[in-house]
Amino acid sequence: MDEDDGQPLQVASPPLPPSLYSTNMVKEFRIGGQLVFAQTSKLLDPRRTVYRLELKQPLFLPLIQFFATYCPRIRIYYPGWFLPPIIILKKRKVGWEDEFEREKQVYEVLKPLQGTVIPYLYGEGVYDGSPALVLSFIRGKTVYELLREGRLPEDKDLEALRNSLQDALRALTGYGVEYTDMKTDNFLLTDDGRATVVDLEQAELNRANVWEGSTNNANVDHLMYQLSEPRRLALRRSTGQGLLPIPGAAKGQLVHYRG
Repeated sequence: MDEDDGQPLQVASPPLPPSLYSTNMVKEFRIGGQLVFAQTSKLLDPRRTVYRLELKQPLFLPLIQFFATYCPRIRIYYPGWFLPPIIILKKRKVGWEDEFEREKQVYEVLKPLQGTVIPYLYGEGVYDGSPALVLSFIRGKTVYELLREGRLPEDKDLEALRNSLQDALRALTGYGVEYTDMKTDNFLLTDDGRATVVDLEQAELNRANVWEGSTNNANVDHLMYQLSEPRRLALRRSTGQGLLPIPGAAKGQLVHYRG
């Protein structure tokens, strides 16, 4: 519970109703005018309409890509031949048409950050009868997955995580993007410790690009509170002491959060 307002902290997205996602994993999608086939298709999480596909790639693919250096129009008509072996499809949720369009706008604004702070957007496709974003696959685990595995970070790890989150959201702030959907399953930690923001449909555009005092800055504190609270409560119970300070939190800083 949040001691300030008595409301529960939301650490992950709620499960989707079964009617909003397919249990029969479709192994094909369309991008541009091309139908692309996959060897495997996996729903990554029942809370999201997000799928990981391992693509079938023709034996003559290297030859096609070679000819594309002399005829770039091949990429326009057959974009599927230039996708990596593993991609992510984020299918539009029913009733989320506005959010889907907003996410595309955010990806366009943050184009210089694609592939680092946010996934790379290869384009829009159609998957299982619905529009879908075709995104890069990033190796790593979400903060939510790490917590679910019981890997609660120590103070030194929390500080490193805070720095990674600040780097990511500071980069978004520089482009006037305000990130308000601060759930632990919206941040993926790569093997080299970078934080990647993987869900942009509720981001706000045309905000101030100053980091100090920004909503993005304050929201890092909000997320860090969620991560440190279990350890703080456990230590308080074991020692009989009061609440311990949140590592790195700005004293008295207000947090704007939309669950």
